[in-house]
Amino acid sequence: MAGTKERILDGSLELFNNRGVQAVTTNHIADHLNMSPGNLYYHFRSKEHIIRSLFERIDADARAVMAPLPTPVSPQQWAEVFLHGLDTVWRYRFFFANIVEIAGRDDMLASRLRALTRWILDWTTGAIDALIEQGSMTPLAPDDRRRLAENVFIIIWNWTSYAVAFRGESRLHEIDAREGVLHSMLLLMPYFEPEFAERVRAAIDRTTAG
Repeated sequence: MAGTKERILDGSLELFNNRGVQAVTTNHIADHLNMSPGNLYYHFRSKEHIIRSLFERIDADARAVMAPLPTPVSPQQWAEVFLHGLDTVWRYRFFFANIVEIAGRDDMLASRLRALTRWILDWTTGAIDALIEQGSMTPLAPDDRRRLAENVFIIIWNWTSYAVAFRGESRLHEIDAREGVLHSMLLLMPYFEPEFAERVRAAIDRTTAG
């Protein structure tokens, strides 16, 4: 039974990413998986319930990516948080491309999204505090540290929807998601100690050039 649920989620994710969440119905998902609609409904009552379960994966992936950082944190480790974070955004790009609409239709999902957002902002603010303490970042007032964390978050979580709108296409290429890492990191670069900033940028460039 657990295997069937995961298969439905994997198939739904594939369709949502390739066709767009609005264009996919539960019947499309069932047909894609060669199962009856009744079998699908046994596991998920609606498309909204499927999206909720996919969000649980997003939540788990985000918390795994943003595990406690070592002390001190290296430029490579700092860059990897952003790179892996954008991997999650790419993997679930249908959600981030339609985040306002999806959350607007489901109060429960919106509440869970707000909780994850608060957790990520707390983590990012704490990480900025740690970089300042280890001498890798210019000291900032506490309120400005939070604002900087919010600005980084806004770019990462909205990059997919921006890229789709800018391209005028429903599909996003992986290079567009990788570009979001650079845009978010450029907000932080002016505050980094020069050598730390150079090594962070080099770590990002090595990956995005691949």
